[in-house]
Amino acid sequence: MSPQTVSPGGTVTINATKCQMPTVRVTAPVFDDVTLNAGRSATAKVSPDAKPGAQYDVTFDCKGERGTAKLTIAAGGARPSTPTVPRGVEAGDGGSLSRLDATQLLAGTALVAGAVGAGAYAARRRSG
Repeated sequence: MSPQTVSPGGTVTINATKCQMPTVRVTAPVFDDVTLNAGRSATAKVSPDAKPGAQYDVTFDCKGERGTAKLTIAAGGARPSTPTVPRGVEAGDGGSLSRLDATQLLAGTALVAGAVGAGAYAARRRSG
């Protein structure tokens, strides 16, 4: 189970590596029952009302054989933090227009003008 200490309202990832059965039932007083299928992990959302500083038993039932793990609720009632990205993406312009300088702008304009001129020349030759 990861993490073993979680804030109220946080999420834990549960797995059962010692059970060879295709399904394992996992229960705890602070989240809804979870069924692990074919050795895969699952997530569970801890109740936002879980008591900070308390420890709860998480029970794993593998075809009648039971095991437990301790889940500790973070003291102080701190909420899980959202990771911050040091620099986000530049949405809306694809990041291509944000740092144009005069040289790039002139080169792009010249390429577009050249393409338009070549198209007009080819169209005139074809119609004549």
